[in-house]
Amino acid sequence: MTTVIADRLAQLGMTLPPPPSPRGVYVGVVIHDGIAYVSGQVSRVGDEIIAGPVDRTTPPELIRHAARTCVLRALAALAAALPSTTTVERILYLRGFVNAVPDFMNHSQVMDEASALLHEIFGESGRHARSALGVAGLPGGGLLEIELTVALARESVHAQEGAGNPSEAGPQHTDAHQRTP
Repeated sequence: MTTVIADRLAQLGMTLPPPPSPRGVYVGVVIHDGIAYVSGQVSRVGDEIIAGPVDRTTPPELIRHAARTCVLRALAALAAALPSTTTVERILYLRGFVNAVPDFMNHSQVMDEASALLHEIFGESGRHARSALGVAGLPGGGLLEIELTVALARESVHAQEGAGNPSEAGPQHTDAHQRTP
C-alpha cells in the first residue's frame, strides 16, 4: 500500500503542523535513490518544548503527546520536501532518543507510541525497524527526538526525476529546509 501523507491524515482527521525549520547547519530531509532521510524532530509545538526527562512518574498522556508530536513534525518535514502527489511506500526505520533519568528502563514503551501512530497512518506499510535509546538530554530539554527513514514509491520518484528538474539525469537529491544565514 502506498500513501500520500496529506490524504491519509485527512482521512484520520489529523493535520500536519507547519514544517519545522532546522535549527542548525543541516537540512531537514535528504532524498537519495527513492529513500528519504528525515532529520531528528524534537517534541516541540511551535516554540514550546514538551520537556523531559522521563521518569517513572511521567504521565502516559504526556509521553503519548510527545511521541505523536515528533511523528507529525517528521511527516511535516517530509511532506514539505516532496511534491504533493508523492507517495510513501513504507516506513523503513524509526530511531528514537528518549531524554530519561538514569534509572528509567522503559525507553521502548515510549517509542511504542510513535510506532503505533505510524502504523495507524500507514497501515502495514507503517511497520518498521526501530531503535530506542536513552539519553541524558536533548535539544531544548525535549522529552523525545525521532528520526525517520522512508521508502518513496518508485513511480513517484521516477516522476520527480523526469519532471523538468535541473538534474534530470541520475538520482534526485533534495535538501529541504536548508537554513539560511
